Order: sequence, then C-alpha cells, then structure tokens
Amino acid sequence: MILKTCLNCKFHEILDTEDEEKSHCKRENCWSEFSKCIAKRALDHFLEQDRTATIRPFSSLEVMYPRE
Repeated sequence: MILKTCLNCKFHEILDTEDEEKSHCKRENCWSEFSKCIAKRALDHFLEQDRTATIRPFSSLEVMYPRE
C-alpha cells in the first residue's frame, strides 16, 4: 500500500514486497503504516474530524445553572 501522505516526505521510499509495493520510512526504518509520523497524522486527522462546535461553559456556575 502506497500512502499518499508520505509521497512528499524526503524519508519516503517505495519498496516491492511479494504482493505489492509499499511505503517505507527510511528515518524510522519501518513500513510507513507503522511509523510514529503516520500515527500522529492519523490522530490529528481523527481529532479534527471529531471536533464539535459546542461551546463549553467557562465556570462551574454556568455548568450548574445553564442559560435557557
């Protein structure tokens, strides 16, 4: 599997395996799908997608007595 997010990284290389071509990280010397870089990008992407537009109350009084 070739990872699109890795294509512009200077540490990215494409290696052939038995079944397919795969992204490999030269910096961490592992398949890119297992790299810390991809894990961080995946977490950032998840948090961005999971963000709500809810405004959180700023004080305990607002929590106890919300405006109606």
